[in-house]
Amino acid sequence: MLELPQGVDSTFRHILIAAKRAEQLIAGARPRVTGRNVKPTTIALAELAADKVAWRAVTAEEYEVILQQEVAAREAEEHIPALIITPPPVLPPIVEPEAEAEEEEEEELDEELEGPSFDENLEVVEEAVAEELLTEELPAEE
Repeated sequence: MLELPQGVDSTFRHILIAAKRAEQLIAGARPRVTGRNVKPTTIALAELAADKVAWRAVTAEEYEVILQQEVAAREAEEHIPALIITPPPVLPPIVEPEAEAEEEEEEELDEELEGPSFDENLEVVEEAVAEELLTEELPAEE
């Protein structure tokens, strides 16, 4: 188990202080200790162990005031007018007369390549039954 820094009366308070400091580090605060640690929580715990983080216990009234200030700051941040960037207008493509003629020629070629269209009302031819095919004699080979 970790030893609590001097002045910290419980593990719970120690973790709360470290979490708040880690939030500050994530938000861009500079670390107060040097080391090879990269994770904000690890840096925050190292700062607490080195007694580099100033903190004090607050009363319930002070805590309420701090909460109200944080809520007001978040609301102000949410209501900041965003710069609305309008996209440039979309212009229809310019179609040259030559291009239209080429497209018509391509359509005609496509129709020619498809081949003739067959009439759907063709006469239905009955297929030979398998038994008839088996009984037919094959032409003799010479």
